[in-house]
Amino acid sequence: MIDVQLYIDKSSDDNQEYAKVDLFEDESMTLISSIQDIKDFSKIFADYSRTFKIPANDRNNKLFKHFYNPDVKGFNGATKKLAKIHLNYMPFREGYIYLQSTEMKNNKAASYTIIFYGGLIRLREALKEDKLTALVDSLDSNIRDFTYDADTVKTGFTNGLHSDAIIYPLITSEKRLYYDSSSASPNYDGNLYSGSTDATRGLKYTDLKPAIKVTKVLEAIESKYGISFTGFFDTTPLDNLYLWLSRKNGEIINYNLSKELGSSKKIFDLVTSGSNDNLSIVNDTFTFTQESILSGNTTIRRFGSRLIVTVTAGTYDYLILRCIDDITGDVISEKTISGVHQSLSLDSNPNYQLSNEKTVEGRTYKLRWEVETLGGAITFSAQVGLFTFVPNGTVETLTYYAFGALNATDSTSPEQDLVNHFPDMKVTDFLSGLFKMFNLTAYVKEPLDAVPVIEVQTLDEYYADAVNNMTGGTIDVVDFVDVESHEIEVARPFSSVSFEYEETNTILMENHETKYNKVFGNTTYNSPRHYNDLGAEYRVEIPFSHIKYERLFDIGEAATSENSNLTYIQCGYAAGGEFSHEDATTEKTTPTGNYKPENIKPLLFYGINQTITGGKNINWISGTESALTTYWRPSNSNEEGTPTTPPANSLNFDTEFDEWQLKIYRETDSSTLIATENSLFSKYYINYISGAYNESKRIFRYKCFLPAKILVRYKLNDQIKIHDRLFRINSIKTNLKTGATEIELLNLIPTLDNII
Repeated sequence: MIDVQLYIDKSSDDNQEYAKVDLFEDESMTLISSIQDIKDFSKIFADYSRTFKIPANDRNNKLFKHFYNPDVKGFNGATKKLAKIHLNYMPFREGYIYLQSTEMKNNKAASYTIIFYGGLIRLREALKEDKLTALVDSLDSNIRDFTYDADTVKTGFTNGLHSDAIIYPLITSEKRLYYDSSSASPNYDGNLYSGSTDATRGLKYTDLKPAIKVTKVLEAIESKYGISFTGFFDTTPLDNLYLWLSRKNGEIINYNLSKELGSSKKIFDLVTSGSNDNLSIVNDTFTFTQESILSGNTTIRRFGSRLIVTVTAGTYDYLILRCIDDITGDVISEKTISGVHQSLSLDSNPNYQLSNEKTVEGRTYKLRWEVETLGGAITFSAQVGLFTFVPNGTVETLTYYAFGALNATDSTSPEQDLVNHFPDMKVTDFLSGLFKMFNLTAYVKEPLDAVPVIEVQTLDEYYADAVNNMTGGTIDVVDFVDVESHEIEVARPFSSVSFEYEETNTILMENHETKYNKVFGNTTYNSPRHYNDLGAEYRVEIPFSHIKYERLFDIGEAATSENSNLTYIQCGYAAGGEFSHEDATTEKTTPTGNYKPENIKPLLFYGINQTITGGKNINWISGTESALTTYWRPSNSNEEGTPTTPPANSLNFDTEFDEWQLKIYRETDSSTLIATENSLFSKYYINYISGAYNESKRIFRYKCFLPAKILVRYKLNDQIKIHDRLFRINSIKTNLKTGATEIELLNLIPTLDNII
């Protein structure tokens, strides 16, 4: 038998103070551990226990504050508590304890049922269903709010903004770009030729959308949720990886009510006058906790918050007042007024309801206010207040708990708040997408503290790092294995494994699929021909879009040799469908030829600050007209590469045609790689997947009794030795009281696996 000790954090602040929990002597505690399961390898697993019971004695009742009695406040069963498990007084695991229920006998508490989770549960629970928009306020303010005009976009397009945290890549959502230096050719507005002056043909600032560096998004996640990432997220493959800030199809200007109107916005700072214990105002965020108010035998309360704007100067075509839930990032109320008005008001949505027969726990709400004008700018004063509603919906009193006031000199200005442009995507899906792309795994470093440190590694790095474990990377368990029987199973549960981005119906992607009968960037690993099908196809689905980029040729210049008319301009195009031609009219002097804008899923790309040589520059026609010689080039590769050496990193799962070098990195017979392949599959998956399909790979299932000295030392990346054979842990399930363990292992193949 093993002596198990369980400790939980009994402190109510950041100063951890652990107390020992009494356990039943005969109650089993089973812990299940896995970090990557060959039967579902695209998911990340963490430690968890089966539920187990502890006695409701004096010590435990004090720790759990008599949870079974709802009249005794102090322990919230909906929250987790830091916990430690020791075996024979040696540290074993750290994580979190959840209280699930209390068993009552003869109207007295007999036992508590609890469950233990590893440290990664902290991340999953913190993120919940939050969207990327919820991260905006955790970004630096100079990144979040920036002027959207010709000069600023031009700087972001040529040099980048805020140390390249924000760039404007050459990806258009409506205008079809090309390069034609011939004066005899039709001159459409998408022609980037800069050799002759033309103020109506070329690139405008409204053709472009911003992009944010992925590492800045990760930093915002760390800041908002109180965690810290280390490892892979600080390495080269993410150095110049960007997320395109495109929430809808079409140009940014089309997000507004009229294509012809410019947008000016003020996200204002409030100055508090009046106070209440449940309310605070910091900068532009109005935070309060709505307490329950009894009405007869039922509690039904609805709150309201009102923004009142008085325009003191300026004209506009449309004025928009907007209230945003600053916790979720959702717009909860919006009001648009056309024409000129002097005094306007907007109530936040009063349909938040809190109801219960008795008391209701208060909830904290954070509201952020925006004033936006289209077609002009204004100066204004404003007030914000809070009031409550009675059950019939009428205003009980208009006594405000607090007011925020603005100076009359405050005004709207042409700014873009990133909250309006982040793709509609959950934070969990964003992280999951990165983990699936690079085959990452993660674990929380111990000891756990107020800011958990999450180590992120590629799977290959994780297994190679086993040499740094306490065990040196290998544990011999032959003396503890039940030698009478064990199971051996085939390790190939799938007929094939496919890696797929979201369907992206842009013109070049559709053209590639039609021509080659495959989706650009995706790949499928099929089982060897001599295997029979062993199951269904396994799909690793990436929640991002993927597009094929286009390096432009000067179609107005005759090629004197191969690629002699090639430009240094590469662009992306988020449009598809049918081509639409529109002749010049009296309102415009240049005809257009475009495809229909597509509302693609969130797009990741590498941004490369490209210098143009050879004189084929980009004709910039917004603000001061100029011929641009630098720009941010979107790419599926993190660097330029050479004709014989591919870039170090690629966002393609397959070895694809390189849009910049205009080649595929294979020999002329298309069968042999001429250099180390850089596809996502080849760099991050091939060892694990090809190993699983090796004819010698098996799943071994053993039963054993592991002593405490083994249990407190092993890590999931350790190699297990039984007789003369080495294994990798697929999963392990242990009764901590007895040491009875069911272990699922994958045999290591000397010629294939990285054996320590």
